[in-house]
Amino acid sequence: MEYLAQFKPTSTISVHPPNPTSTISISPPGGTHKPHHGGQDGHLPLPTDTFPSAVSHYIHATHTGHNALWIVFAIFTAALVGVVILTIRTEKRNRLFHGISALVLTIAMISYFAMAAGLGVSYVPIHNHGPQGSLHHLFRQEYWARYVDWLFTTPLLLLSLTSLAGLSPATSLAVILTDVAMVILGLLGSLVDARWKHGEATRWGFFTVSTVAFLIVWGILFTGGMKAASYRAKNTKGLFTLLTIGTFLIWAAYPIVFALGEGANKINVNTEIIAYGVLDVIAKVGFTYVLLFLHTHDETGPWTLPEWWVASPQGYGPDGRGVYGSVGTTRD
Repeated sequence: MEYLAQFKPTSTISVHPPNPTSTISISPPGGTHKPHHGGQDGHLPLPTDTFPSAVSHYIHATHTGHNALWIVFAIFTAALVGVVILTIRTEKRNRLFHGISALVLTIAMISYFAMAAGLGVSYVPIHNHGPQGSLHHLFRQEYWARYVDWLFTTPLLLLSLTSLAGLSPATSLAVILTDVAMVILGLLGSLVDARWKHGEATRWGFFTVSTVAFLIVWGILFTGGMKAASYRAKNTKGLFTLLTIGTFLIWAAYPIVFALGEGANKINVNTEIIAYGVLDVIAKVGFTYVLLFLHTHDETGPWTLPEWWVASPQGYGPDGRGVYGSVGTTRD
């Protein structure tokens, strides 16, 4: 036991050693400077062994991915300018969808600008399924800024759909809150440490629950939304059906990209960026312009803003207050 207690580990570390090793030196009982029986001063042989240490590998975007982020940013910027022009040319009481769309495009534009500038990025450990997975640790670049984008833009897109259909406020709120839960669960799944199998299982667990929330959202829209839209004008009902089916098909591709990229690491970060970018452009820019161009804004419906919302109070009521009930300054 005294012999074992005198093991003295030492390590030599370099930045990128070709064959990283650790050396263990052993001192014999009583030290190395005491003579053994026989009167001869000697040393026991110092046994050594090599222990390989893990090497880190970082999977990240290249110039291709960065350029793709800037291109998508430019697309959202141009789309936002177009929406602003359309908004100015539309009567104020019919600007609900214009305002929502402008907000969606603004958030997306800021998000892609941040990602292109290198913000909203983390490196997350992922599982290595190779034969030497314990010796080669993988870290994948994750753009969590896109989840912040989706946390605000997807509820706004759903608000446009529920308003177009005329769903009740309670049902619309249920759809939006379920969507928020879906995005947050996806974010947690993308950021969980998945180096080991239990972490990888946790990531797929978050992904599964997020997918269930996704199905609930669209289950409500395809049942209650379609029923509510049936009471609208024929053109409105047709537009809601078109946008609902099209948006569902586009959104259904997002879990596939997650599974192949952040989930299973089957596609590189550049491909992931391009795939998400294309989907975002279709889901936001495409949705916006189809809605604004095809919707009949002259029709009165749940999307028509009340007069008190779009116009400031003018004049005075009989009690000296503003015509909309707001407290005003009495006439001199």
